[in-house]
Amino acid sequence: MRRLWYSPTLRSMAVYAASGAGFAGANLVLARVLPTAPYALFTLVLALGSLGASLAPAGLDGVVNRRQLDAGPRLLRTVLRTATPAGLLFGVIGVAAYDMSWPLAGLLFVSTAAGGVMMVAGARFQSEQRYGVSLALLQSPNLVLILAAAATAAGHVSQAWLPVLISTIGYVAAAAWGWIVLLRERPAEPRGVTTFQWGEALAFAGLGASGLLLIQLERLLIPHALPLADLALFGVLGAIVGSLFRVLQMGVGFSLLPRLRAARTVPERRRLVGHEGRLVGAIVLCGAALIWLLTPLVERWFLAGKYHLAGGLVLAAIVSGIGKIANAFTKTIAAALAEPRELSLVNLSGWVSVATSVAGALVGARWGLQGLIYGVALGWFLRAAFAGVLMARHLRLPATIPVTSP
Repeated sequence: MRRLWYSPTLRSMAVYAASGAGFAGANLVLARVLPTAPYALFTLVLALGSLGASLAPAGLDGVVNRRQLDAGPRLLRTVLRTATPAGLLFGVIGVAAYDMSWPLAGLLFVSTAAGGVMMVAGARFQSEQRYGVSLALLQSPNLVLILAAAATAAGHVSQAWLPVLISTIGYVAAAAWGWIVLLRERPAEPRGVTTFQWGEALAFAGLGASGLLLIQLERLLIPHALPLADLALFGVLGAIVGSLFRVLQMGVGFSLLPRLRAARTVPERRRLVGHEGRLVGAIVLCGAALIWLLTPLVERWFLAGKYHLAGGLVLAAIVSGIGKIANAFTKTIAAALAEPRELSLVNLSGWVSVATSVAGALVGARWGLQGLIYGVALGWFLRAAFAGVLMARHLRLPATIPVTSP
């Protein structure tokens, strides 16, 4: 057990688990106290804000993680120049595609821009393997949701604006805190490289963008393919069932990437991937069984029958979650080891997977929410399979090393 605890992946997952529990608990409270339509709107704004915050740096977070760019005023100005237009774009999308009110769109603009600034600060801490600080920063928005849920319940608020406002304040506070710490710690001379190629940044942006879009795809498609009530139901499903797989998905990529990047030999890479794969696989099996048993109890006791999660719906969410975890492994290997040409192919496969998921979801929607989830899951498995085949050579032992090597 002591050896397991010293696994950076497991420790990262422990922090993610605490954050995921906060996210799940806050969502369940909001699902109970808010009417169905406002809760559905809240989940939509939250999904767009999370997607926007991750895309706003335009890949700078990936470059910072890989190249350890100097975290000084120059980098901060660059991030602001990319994050601000991204925030404006997502605000316009909220109004044009989802008929969002202008005040909510304004909050979406702020949370997207601030979230992008926060992501780069978190990536800098991660590149230094300061996992505790980085995780605290990157996961703070989920913990802020607990305050949002408590304030909404205590104030008997029946609209989405209050939890969205508190969530936005959380993004701004996290971004400000992260950069204040970085600038305060920065010596007079630059620490790390000060220049980078935008082509590399955009390659990282493309690598992450398709996966981030897939993560939120159900929430983005449901308002166009199914009744709004299904969006609220999916929010509850994501809180109860999806949280475990989201924790594992983020935990794999967070700690494995810098260690895999530092590994110099194929046997060392294989040991890393094999150890983390066995660990995550065991957690998935135990977690899925626990979810299957506890979901009816949570539905009955906490939600008081307001939402019903059928067994088929829970199974669909578990299958989708497994696809996300498989993709996390292959994407992390690509981000750490892929050559530029391979990175381009992985990017291309990601967008093919998005198109596959959209088509599959629209076809699957004929069978309701369950069918839509399976349609999106198809894209996850396709993305993981392609990247896995492409990255296999980086884990293949040379002919001079016996195949029995670990």
